[in-house]
Amino acid sequence: MSSSQASWWTLTVAALTFITLVGCDVPTGDPSPSINTDTEISTPLVQEKTFTFLGGPNSEFDPLIDTTSSDFDSLFEVESSNNDISVVQEIDNFDIGNLNEALDNATGSLTFDQKTLDETFIDLKKEGFTFAGEKQIEDLNVELQVSAKADIPVRGSRVAFRKSQNNYVELGPTTIEVQNITSSPTAPGGVFDSLRFTYPDIRVEPYGEDNQLVVDFVENPCGSGPCGSNGEYERDMGDGFRIDLEGARIYPDKPNIDENGTVTFKIGGQVNPDLMVKNDDKISLRASTSFDNFEIREIDVYEAKPFTVTITPNENGGDINVANDNEVRTAAFDGFEGITGRVDGLKLADVSLTFQVKTANLASTDAQVYAAIQGTNETNQIYLRGTEDQNMSRGADRNVSSLPFSAAFTENGVSLQNESLIKLGVGLEEAALGETVRTPLLVDGDNSNVADFVNTLPTEVRLAGQAEINTDGGGLRVRKPIALDANFSLNVPLRIRDRFVVRDTIDADLSDLNDLTDPEEDANISTAELQFSYTNGLPLGADVKMVIVDAAGSVIETFNGDFDNDNFRIEPAAKDGDGAAAAPSSGTFVFTLGSTQEGLRALADGDKIRLALNMDQEGAEGSTAAVARLRADDQLTLNRVRLEADASIQTGN
Repeated sequence: MSSSQASWWTLTVAALTFITLVGCDVPTGDPSPSINTDTEISTPLVQEKTFTFLGGPNSEFDPLIDTTSSDFDSLFEVESSNNDISVVQEIDNFDIGNLNEALDNATGSLTFDQKTLDETFIDLKKEGFTFAGEKQIEDLNVELQVSAKADIPVRGSRVAFRKSQNNYVELGPTTIEVQNITSSPTAPGGVFDSLRFTYPDIRVEPYGEDNQLVVDFVENPCGSGPCGSNGEYERDMGDGFRIDLEGARIYPDKPNIDENGTVTFKIGGQVNPDLMVKNDDKISLRASTSFDNFEIREIDVYEAKPFTVTITPNENGGDINVANDNEVRTAAFDGFEGITGRVDGLKLADVSLTFQVKTANLASTDAQVYAAIQGTNETNQIYLRGTEDQNMSRGADRNVSSLPFSAAFTENGVSLQNESLIKLGVGLEEAALGETVRTPLLVDGDNSNVADFVNTLPTEVRLAGQAEINTDGGGLRVRKPIALDANFSLNVPLRIRDRFVVRDTIDADLSDLNDLTDPEEDANISTAELQFSYTNGLPLGADVKMVIVDAAGSVIETFNGDFDNDNFRIEPAAKDGDGAAAAPSSGTFVFTLGSTQEGLRALADGDKIRLALNMDQEGAEGSTAAVARLRADDQLTLNRVRLEADASIQTGN
């Protein structure tokens, strides 16, 4: 450039500068400049946090359900081979106890009457003897071997005994007594040389036909027990006797329930040949036999009418009040205590209970237990109701159409409808006396409301009941002590029926938002959000609610409080045909925090994030429709939780 050109350029620039300054308002106030600054916040709050479905404080990963902190250790059981979870609860302490009254109820007023035998063996006058003075009886042509038979009446209208079936009554601490033995004529040497009482229908152990009760009157008894050469009892001649029959069996002849029967006893003996008699004497014997303190320990009968026994106390013998602690047995479902601490609305699918009715010394019969079973927790109560079995091939009906006894089940004076009760039938036709029989009875969705009962999560169960025994009126064998008890257990795979909510809290310092909320600065916020990325190995999806709280635990703001925004969702893992997770899902969701400084200012005090996962059954695309089955090591991983914000901040004027 020439010197003349350079001079021209300098003058031109100076002129333009002057023109520009003349056309502008020159500030007269604060001379500091106004500055726009782009600000980005990208803060990782959580870097890969993994939850397992079930676990405890020593688990590698944080459990969604802590099996130690909520008493869940007694609720869940994990199969070691595949980590399948079962929900397990058992009640085995109803302690119903003995039913010894059943024997009295079965036999009713079965009694054995006193019987007096008054027998004339020899009537010399009738036989035509005429002689003066006295003669020895052996000098007369008479049979000195004498015998007689009598029948003891057996009364009762509830049981029948057949001789051909060897039906019997086994006695408790009962005695048989013979008293008021008198004979005539009186003589110094006694009327009889020998005398025997035989009870062919009473047998002692081992109860064979040769083990009949026999009492011999002799001059020198061998002792008080059955010490004769063939097991006979021996007593002094002329005395009565009293013998303990505990353990002996009576075999009555009473073939029909509504008719009386008999038990036979016989007397036989040898008249003393030296007995001096007159021609009008009668050789006779009179004696009374009876059972004292009569008690039945065991029966084996051909037929018995159905009878009722109480299996829980009945204070007044009338209606049974389920609300009266003195008329029920109670037990606890310990594992359901505290379940709401971290989980809301847990509902199990495919629920069933297994009742085990334990009986002892009931045989050749059946028992139908009619019960009111009430489950309660702090806020609710529900009855376990039996229904007709929808599984027609099984026929395990649990419904109560009517009660076979007069007592009703009530709750504080209000009668319970039969629809609120349940019936549990036990067949004991093949049972044997002396053994304990445990009969499992399945109560499931086909014959009860068990799912609703269990999903109420009862912490206490109340049982009141009565039982009808021998409902077909057939044969029956019963022995004291008679026992009936019941327990029930829940042991089902953890399959989820409906939605339930799991809660967790994660640390989240949101103080970086303070960079955007200085009131001295003007921020144009384009983005402020919490970003979540996840990998879900649970066969359940979840809608997510987020609550931000400060260091004191006070709620600052709640996002998706009603779980109604589908954008905040964790998709479920794909399920196999049995409902277990087959392949995990992964994805992201974002919570927008706000777009104004005022909206973010409170959130900057955020210290923790409370997450509520509303778990549900909505399956993954291409997954099976099977109900979700959970395993202890199923995992949900939050791969990342990040605070992201973009803003343009203007400082100065």
